[in-house]
Amino acid sequence: MLSLNAFVSKLWVGGLCSFLLVCIIGVGCVFANDINYVSSTLWTGFYDVQVEGDYAYCAFINGLAIVNVSNPATPSFVSQLYFNGGADTKGLFVKDSYVYFAAGDSGLKIIDVNDPTNPSLVGSYDTPSAATDVFVRDSLAYVADRAYGLQIVWIKNPVNPSLVGSCDTPNQAWDVFVQDSLAYVADGSSGLQIIKVSNPASPESVGSYDTPGNAWGVVGQDSLVYVADYATGLIIFNVKNPAQPESIGCYNTPGSAVAVVVEDTLAYIADRSGGLKIIRVKNPTSPDLIGSYPTVNWAEGLYVLDNYAYVANRTSGLQIINVSTPTTPSLAGSYNTPDQSYDVFVQDSLAYVASYKSGLQVVNISDPAHPVVTDSCTTTDYAYGVYVQDSLAYVASYNGGLKIVRVSNPYNLSLAGTYNTPSTARGVFVRGSLAFVADYDSGLQIIDVSDPTSPSLAGNCDTPGKAYAVHVKDGLAYVADYDSGLQIIDVSDSTNPSLVGAYKTKGEAWDVFVKDTLAYVADYSYGLYIINVSDPVHPDSIANFDPSGNAQGVFVQDSLAYLANGWGGLQIIRISDPANPSLADKCETPGTSYGVYVMGKYVYLADTYSLIILETPYGPADVREIDQGTETPSDFTLSQNYPNPFNPATNIEFSLARSGQVKIEIFNILGQRVRTLVDQELKAGHKLVNWNGMDDSEREVASGVYLYRIRTTEFSQTKKMVLLR
Repeated sequence: MLSLNAFVSKLWVGGLCSFLLVCIIGVGCVFANDINYVSSTLWTGFYDVQVEGDYAYCAFINGLAIVNVSNPATPSFVSQLYFNGGADTKGLFVKDSYVYFAAGDSGLKIIDVNDPTNPSLVGSYDTPSAATDVFVRDSLAYVADRAYGLQIVWIKNPVNPSLVGSCDTPNQAWDVFVQDSLAYVADGSSGLQIIKVSNPASPESVGSYDTPGNAWGVVGQDSLVYVADYATGLIIFNVKNPAQPESIGCYNTPGSAVAVVVEDTLAYIADRSGGLKIIRVKNPTSPDLIGSYPTVNWAEGLYVLDNYAYVANRTSGLQIINVSTPTTPSLAGSYNTPDQSYDVFVQDSLAYVASYKSGLQVVNISDPAHPVVTDSCTTTDYAYGVYVQDSLAYVASYNGGLKIVRVSNPYNLSLAGTYNTPSTARGVFVRGSLAFVADYDSGLQIIDVSDPTSPSLAGNCDTPGKAYAVHVKDGLAYVADYDSGLQIIDVSDSTNPSLVGAYKTKGEAWDVFVKDTLAYVADYSYGLYIINVSDPVHPDSIANFDPSGNAQGVFVQDSLAYLANGWGGLQIIRISDPANPSLADKCETPGTSYGVYVMGKYVYLADTYSLIILETPYGPADVREIDQGTETPSDFTLSQNYPNPFNPATNIEFSLARSGQVKIEIFNILGQRVRTLVDQELKAGHKLVNWNGMDDSEREVASGVYLYRIRTTEFSQTKKMVLLR
């Protein structure tokens, strides 16, 4: 299994940070064979924050974001940097133009932020467990490394950090604070651990106190140590005698205390669902609450500077709270991140993302390594599905029904029309002037969209289960109907659709993709079903492949089925023999993979925390345009390959008089298909494709005579060629 080949970029647009790959809670992405992470967008939330000068340095899942907070009322995005790993509830420390980042499974990352507009990764140290927090003093970084306690790393040369010493703790090290010659570690269920670090090469435990809950955050001030104890709140310790720390005060917060900052006589608590709590600790034996602010979502990280508290929110970004009057804290400004992505559709150089509460997001992917969010359009309710045809995007918007969005200018989206379906719109498929909506309790709704500003009902057909997704082909609608499996509906008369056949999968059908005479069903509990629908009245399962995970989306290209497999990430299944599917590759993503779209060698995955772009070796060959000195050809043609005979590769030229679906396949002399070179929508023009002498599994084929065939809806032709190895 090869490691992630990570090069990336992400982007932010119009006050919405639109970005991120992923690996959370210290779980790294796992890739097999040659799947490479390319980039990602549309991420959610911050986990930690520290402010230096005009900039807030924010830890998001798998990266660093820099926000200009010189005007707290209008914070603005500056830059971001991705790296593999994952920040959990803690994350970073800023010192002398460097950010030291606790990156989960990837250990300690050191980032040069001398130019905040262009942060760069300069060094890293792979800790043995999952780095959750870091504290820097002088030339040493003290890392809370989950299962391996405290790791002390020499960082005088940030390009080449190295281990100095370590001290294991009894439970899970979540946070660390260093004062004088002592390191204070918030150690989960083992409470407060005190480690002597006067000799960093040989740190040793000198004292501990088992808190009632799980110690998540810790900070020291003189002879007092303040612990954010998850289930309890704030606990104050006297540590004059570090061998026998004494609990002297406690304040029970209503939420879950995960971070603490102390300024003068006030303790600020990030209390997750309880928001920001301000506790007076002038008398540490009797702390009392004097102020509170309900943050938008879980308050995870916290930094206090001057009269502002900067709160990192788990799913909604950065909130800046004015605490100049601590009894009445108020919102000064916020930087909001978008939320979860549920579906994706790709057309030409644009990806259209159904982004849950944020609606439709359009991403320019002409350079997959540097995607750019062009615009977004709020759809009033949860966006679950998206389909694009011509210059319109059709969004299944849950309680908001079907939304039709003008996307002719991807930089200026606008709502064209709405149709309120009777239930909750989960999926959508468009053919011609009809939109087919999987409408949960109300089955299939067929909407006439010939006038997109005034869509109207053409017909409907209730299904026995709950309609989650729909695929339409040759006058039939195939509905993934949750606990009723696959439902097949005759929609040749859109005003009077009728149920003609069904196949009950064992679990819950979430998605469906139909190609040729086979329906591929993503079954939540039982993986991929391959169903023969050549006789739609009597569909029959010919295979079931059940990888670990929860199948929620499926896309088929050539001889591969791509499964968005919930917590199991992406599964690529070889289906060249549909009766015997097998795992070709997989990629474990950090969130939940909901939707998938494949174009060529790129896989676009709608994951809980982002749109993830992956590069695989499995896509069809690249089709190139040929400049023939003329405009659109008048006829369809297939040219003789050259060179011929050939070894190891040859070129095939063809011309398309009109745009449409094109398939070019290679067969051996026995008529057995060995490779699908092209199977996609192509625009009219003169084209060239190269065959490298490999089959669909990227294995060399033997010398001999081969046939190559082109098929469109209007044209079919076959020619011979000879491979001589």
